[in-house]
Amino acid sequence: MGQCISHSLKKEELEEYQASEDPAMQTTCHLHGNSTIDAWLTLLDTLKKVLTFLTKGEIMRIHDTFCSSCPQGKDYRQEKLTIEQVCTWPQLKVNPFRDRICKVFSTDGYFTFEDVLGMASVFSDLACPDLKIEYAFRIYDFNEDGFIDEEDLRNVIRRLLHRNGLTEEEIVSLANNILEEADLDNDRLLSLAEFEHAMTNSPDFLQ
Repeated sequence: MGQCISHSLKKEELEEYQASEDPAMQTTCHLHGNSTIDAWLTLLDTLKKVLTFLTKGEIMRIHDTFCSSCPQGKDYRQEKLTIEQVCTWPQLKVNPFRDRICKVFSTDGYFTFEDVLGMASVFSDLACPDLKIEYAFRIYDFNEDGFIDEEDLRNVIRRLLHRNGLTEEEIVSLANNILEEADLDNDRLLSLAEFEHAMTNSPDFLQ
């Protein structure tokens, strides 16, 4: 299991491979020739040191998916995808929180290749629980005020249980019950620490 580190590339490491003087590194989404393939494998090795939760195979699949959404022949490192584009990918299309996931992991409403790698790294089975909990908290924090309040919980419940036919009264009651159980300081808000405590002690909490 990899060491739990930040999901994103360090700035200096990102600049190092983007500014490489090796012509083979100036690749487009379409790889041709052994020199380009060798350069791509070198890039994978660099990324793997930072994105410890992704295998080379996973990175290559993400690369293919990202490039399939880029204009043909464009350098994938210079391209950005919209939230709308990424939300239509099969891996996210069926997720009830796809809009929130994309909002949290994108940069100013757009995805670079590194943003997509960061998102995939957090959702990897090898990512440590603390990292997953941190990002789950951010995804569930709909109003992005740094806390999960009662309305945030109602939104989570609506999305998780939308097929169960719960009435609004039942949703409100369930949100209140969750707050009573997890809100340790009785301020009607869940901090990251309280959310982490609830998730750690009750693995099925909000799952």
